Amino acid sequence: MKNDFKIIEMTLKNKKDYDPNQTFMVIGRLIPKYEDNSWTYQEEIYEKPYESKYEENEDFDEYIDSEDSVVFLYYVGETCLGHIKLHTIEEIKYASIDKLFVSNSHRGKGIGTALLNRAKEWAINKGTKGFMLETQDVNLLACRFYLKNGFVIGSVDNMIYKHSRRYSNEKAVFFYLKF
Repeated sequence: MKNDFKIIEMTLKNKKDYDPNQTFMVIGRLIPKYEDNSWTYQEEIYEKPYESKYEENEDFDEYIDSEDSVVFLYYVGETCLGHIKLHTIEEIKYASIDKLFVSNSHRGKGIGTALLNRAKEWAINKGTKGFMLETQDVNLLACRFYLKNGFVIGSVDNMIYKHSRRYSNEKAVFFYLKF
């Protein structure tokens, strides 16, 4: 990405800059396997990829001006191209990445990694020892991104979405990165 970017904390003033109506491509599924006290995985690539979107009513207010949570926005000029939302979990010394999103038109250009790096600075300053996050097995592009950035699979939950009308065939994959 160009050098004219900035990453700043979300405030009540700039929270309108983020567009929550972003979609992502589902190209396949991550198939984790736990064996001999270690996680491995394979990928299943779908013949017909499809577009998906998380149906969420996000409220960022609790992350603004908070001691234990934050949202960072990535800008080029005046255009917000992505964000990372995270909070600390004091009991386990991890920062939980609640959401990381980059505008469709700007994926693969280092924005996600830049946001992770900024979040890591914040998390270390808060005394955490690493990141944790959950994504779905069908969000293969996100799984690949986290694995490429040094995260490892910590667990898989095949029950969490069982009663969801929309996500009942998905599994939650929990990733971790120790600092």
